[in-house]
Amino acid sequence: MDVVRTEIQSLGGHIVTTSEKNKGTRFQMVMPLTTAVTQVVMMRAGDIKFGVPANLVEYVRRVPKALIEQAHKDSVYTDNNQELPYYFAGALLQGNLRSQEEPEKTSAVVILRSATKRLAVHVDEVLGNQEVVVKNLGPQLARLPGLAGMSVLASGAIVLIYNPVALYTVYGQQIADRIAEAAVHPEVAKAPVRELAEQVVQ
Repeated sequence: MDVVRTEIQSLGGHIVTTSEKNKGTRFQMVMPLTTAVTQVVMMRAGDIKFGVPANLVEYVRRVPKALIEQAHKDSVYTDNNQELPYYFAGALLQGNLRSQEEPEKTSAVVILRSATKRLAVHVDEVLGNQEVVVKNLGPQLARLPGLAGMSVLASGAIVLIYNPVALYTVYGQQIADRIAEAAVHPEVAKAPVRELAEQVVQ
């Protein structure tokens, strides 16, 4: 019971307990209207673990290393004869332009759809589906493009939930410019990138 109470309180809710003699005890979990339960797909890009609403994920492909390299070079991934914009998830999250991990024979590419836009995103690892309680963001964080909400996992860790297609819509050209520059000046790929939160206050 203490674990449940702690989890609910961390999301801004509380438990109401009412007892009646010879009838028992009733527990009501009261949650703010700003929370919702949803399915997310947990992913990892480098040290960043994040969630993506499951309804945005069409499917996950295991793609050979050679095709990953070509997609990174062209910034395009061809899926069923359709050319999709292609990015490493870390780049969309204002981190590394590409994975820093030793490439395996195949890597995970997630095909995403939001409204009419489709996007291919390379991630270091797909951690699986999870049902989470999503808490809406406050007014300041709500201004961050692509940030859909946040949740507290059973482990107590806070996870941010993103819409990568929205991130691409806002930052795609900026990232493409950095990738083009890094092809000529490799040190650009390792240069620090401003955090999304820093950009909000400007």
